[in-house]
Formats: sequence, C-alpha cells, structure tokens
Amino acid sequence: MRAPKLAGRWLVTGYQIGRGRIYGEMTIEPTATEDEFTTSAKLQYVKDGSTMARSGRALVYTGYGWRGRSQCRCGDNGGEEPTEAREVMMISRDWSEMEGRWFWGAYEEFGIDATLRRLGNEPIVLGLDRYSLKSPSTGEQVKVFGGNLPTDVKIEDLDFGPGIKVKRIISAASDAISVEVEVAEGAALGKRDIAVRRSFATGAVTVYDKIDYIKVNPDSALARLGGVKFPKGLQQFEAVAYNRGPDNKPQTADDLSLGPVEVEWSIEEFPAVYDDDDKDFVGKLSPTGLFTPAVEGPNPKRKFERNNYGDVWVVATYKPPKTSQEAAAKDAKPLTARSYLVVTIPLYVKWDQPEVAK
Repeated sequence: MRAPKLAGRWLVTGYQIGRGRIYGEMTIEPTATEDEFTTSAKLQYVKDGSTMARSGRALVYTGYGWRGRSQCRCGDNGGEEPTEAREVMMISRDWSEMEGRWFWGAYEEFGIDATLRRLGNEPIVLGLDRYSLKSPSTGEQVKVFGGNLPTDVKIEDLDFGPGIKVKRIISAASDAISVEVEVAEGAALGKRDIAVRRSFATGAVTVYDKIDYIKVNPDSALARLGGVKFPKGLQQFEAVAYNRGPDNKPQTADDLSLGPVEVEWSIEEFPAVYDDDDKDFVGKLSPTGLFTPAVEGPNPKRKFERNNYGDVWVVATYKPPKTSQEAAAKDAKPLTARSYLVVTIPLYVKWDQPEVAK
C-alpha cells in the first residue's frame, strides 16, 4: 500500500440518465494529510450545453478507494444538479484513471457514472457530442471533446473511420474541435473509432441507417411515496434507440445502441387486481421522463382508503422527425417501449448511519 499521488488535472467523462453525456475537468490538490485531497470541477452537459461547477474534499482509503463529497451552488432542481453529492471511485494501480459513481438524492437514486483520466502533456480524445450518425447524411456538425487537443488541426489529422468524411473544420480549441462530416450511403453499420492525429477514442460513434426499435432505461424501477413525513424516492427514465445491427435482425446480440431519443411519456395501468386504478394515484411523469411519486399515507379518494402505492407501466412513444425518411415512409409507425414501475411505501427505517460519512 502506497500513499496516492493524485495532484493535477483530470479529464472527466460521465453519463447521467435523462441528461446524457457529461464532459469536463477536475483539479485535484493535496492537503497536509497524504491521503486527503481537495477538488474543483467544471462539467458540461452535452445535451443542453449547461455547465456545473463543483468543489469538494476526498479521502483515499488503502491507496485506491476514493470517497469524496462535493458541493455546488446551483440549488435543488428535482435532482438534476445536486447541491451535495457523494463520490465513490476506484483508482487504477498506476494512478492514471479513476472510475465510479457520483450520487445524490433522498434514496441516492440520482447519479453520474464517471470516469477520470489524468491529463498530462499528450492529447486525449474523450468522445463526441453525439452517439450516432445516420447513413447517408451531409452537413452534420460534430464536436470532438478532449484535452490538449491541437488548435492547428487540419482535415487530414482527423479520422472518423470508413464511410465518414470530414468536410471542414469549424473551430478548434484545446478542449473541443467542431467539424462538419458527411456519411456515405451504404456505409457499414457499426461503431467507429475517432482519431485526432495519434490520439484515439474507441467506439466513439455508431453508424446506422434507421431506428428499428427503442427501449426504456431502466426496464424496471422502484419509487417511494413521500413528502409529508418522509422524503420522496424519485425515478428518472430515458428512451434509447437501437439499430438491428450487421446481422439485419432486431433484438439480437449485435444490435447497436444509438443513444437516447426524444419521446412522449405516459403511464398505463399494470393489471394486477380487479378494478385496478393505480395509475390515477401513484404519481406523475414529467415530459422529460422524471417520475415524482404521490404523498404517503391513507388516501380517502381510493377504495378502502388505501395508500397511494401500486405498480404501473411507464410508456415511451417515439415519433420520427417529420423531415426524416422514416416519417416519410407510408408504413411509418410510432415506436413504443415500456418499463415496469413499482411505487411503494417510504423506507421507514434506515440501518446505516449516514452521519458517520460526514
């Protein structure tokens, strides 16, 4: 066991259900104690361009177990940007990477799956601002995120793999390069590595010809009533599009994930008993897929004055954009998928001691 040497700049790649990819940078500084550190991070959500600045402290146990807590002056907006988050990560043996989860919420139901890479002198390519590119397509503007990227980059320095041609460079900075690309008709379906000179990001983007089906993530979930004596346990959903993959058959192992898509959300009854009416009482689903449960306690409006618990289907309906080829097809139909949601009572007893972690 050795005292970790983690001081310096680290690039952050993250993903949050419902908000998508996150890129950013975190600076780690040592303290007087060899296994304690202070942190400051600036993150950007690719989906809407919003940013979040965080600062915190961390302890590293046994040389590799990161346990941190960070704060943000951004208010509480339904769990999207936490005022306080806990960080649990594992550090690689050579101190070059960290991987884990940053989480928050009354039941720790929100979180970011985070990966950190130490930033040295060499360029690092993290990924793109999108998950997939359609074949054929022209004039697609794509942003490449990373660190120490060359600002004098040329078209020939960029390689998006077979079937994707870089048409022009729109802008270039050390943390992001914007380019315009063209995807050839008939380009092979599958993932592409992205290269900026000799720096690679493997499987950074997927080439597809159409969306064959969607799935709801998570496919089963749990929410808890609350708001009177106990906190609510919320649940965030998202819909992910899929392509049938190289074998030309949907719902097989080689299917390609194309990333989240915009859908219409609704709640449908899960028929468990006669005269089931759970969907009218368990809670509400926002247009962004965030489920907020109802309050706990007996409800005089329900039969037998039951609590607001129940189980329902959370349904996502995807309608292709009006300008797309899928929407223009005569047999085009909306794609639907659903997730099973159980809304239960609050957690009345907690067996852990959260005050110890502070």
